[in-house]
Amino acid sequence: MLQSILVTVMLWFGQHPAAQTGVIAGTVTVPVDHPLSQPLQVILLSPRYADLWDTDMQKRLDMYWERYKPAFAQNKEYFLEISRKAQIESLDFVVARMRRDAAGNIGEYVKQASADGKFEFKAVPFGAYKLFAIGKAQNTDLVWQESVDVHTTLPQFLELKKPLP
Repeated sequence: MLQSILVTVMLWFGQHPAAQTGVIAGTVTVPVDHPLSQPLQVILLSPRYADLWDTDMQKRLDMYWERYKPAFAQNKEYFLEISRKAQIESLDFVVARMRRDAAGNIGEYVKQASADGKFEFKAVPFGAYKLFAIGKAQNTDLVWQESVDVHTTLPQFLELKKPLP
């Protein structure tokens, strides 16, 4: 009897292998002329939330384009400011959705970088992800973005050097 239970358990584990996961680690390089006034927040978006971010971001850009088109024609740099605002608003929206959906494991996907800009995400299921880092320097929001494909158990190291314009 005990032997048949052991065989059943071994067969069940053989049919249900552990999910393959990897590690994403890296650093965010902050521009010397923009010292941060608050710690960096690093956000890892799974494919589902990356798609949600893309969709929300496009909706916001379209809405801002229609609303501020004359201002953009007069001052093209204003579009960069509005784009950055749309990125951050979309990230806020997606992180709020992640908090609602995640039921407690949001800490696995939203981290605070160390004082020297280092971060690490462990046990990341294989797949394509978007990684964002957000910081505030003086009155300016800084955003870094990187795509990463986790397809091996070997750690992936990222260097986010330049914030988005």
